[in-house]
Amino acid sequence: MDIYVIGSGTAIPAEGHSPAGIVVIHKGSPILLDIGPGTLSRLHLANLTYDQLDTLLLTHLHPDHTLDLATLLQVFDSAPDAQRTRPFSIYGCRGTNGFIERLFTLYPAITPQTYPIVIKEVYRDDFSVGNLQIKTAPSGHTDESVAYRIQDGRSSMVYSGDASDQGNLVKLAEGADVFICECSFPEGWETGDHLNAETAGRIAHLAGVQKLVITHRYPPALSADLVSQISNYYKGELVLASDGLHIIVKINCDE
Repeated sequence: MDIYVIGSGTAIPAEGHSPAGIVVIHKGSPILLDIGPGTLSRLHLANLTYDQLDTLLLTHLHPDHTLDLATLLQVFDSAPDAQRTRPFSIYGCRGTNGFIERLFTLYPAITPQTYPIVIKEVYRDDFSVGNLQIKTAPSGHTDESVAYRIQDGRSSMVYSGDASDQGNLVKLAEGADVFICECSFPEGWETGDHLNAETAGRIAHLAGVQKLVITHRYPPALSADLVSQISNYYKGELVLASDGLHIIVKINCDE
């Protein structure tokens, strides 16, 4: 399993920290998690092109996690000599169906013409994509937002999306090999719909994850010593992500 962080930041422009986008590739098949603005232009960071995408997982519907979806759907139908016929599957939080219907009303030209689009709303769900098992749980960022656990065999990764300490991240991330977790603010920063260095560190510690990868840092977190702050609560391997980070997770399963 290869993981590429192609968008490690927030909606606020910061060099090397673009809006949300994570690619997971297993046995040559990619899954995209979130599709913030500019995601399509950064797919090369994962050695991908847009036409290789068949599955999108959305954590929630805020613009910094969804804006390039309209562009992707437009490209699927309008790229010269590249007419799409394969289905495109979108798994998203509750409200995703209505969100996409409104996109089609706002931009009629992006409505699929040559391929089927399959949309499934998730909250506390288990499903499979190819050989991967995927589990979702509330992330606590909004009433609908979800985090994802992707697993094959005994190895797994978890992506929090935007989250708070009111979600179910500890249980979802339990024992994960890689936990890609938002940390919007430094320790001591009061926030009800995001994580700070303390809450992110505590969740990773309680879940017993092997590697904690921090994303979604607002400017105060970019300028703080997050490594020292998070390390007060989590003693495992810690990485502060920037765009282009590549993580390899070994998959222990029968071939």
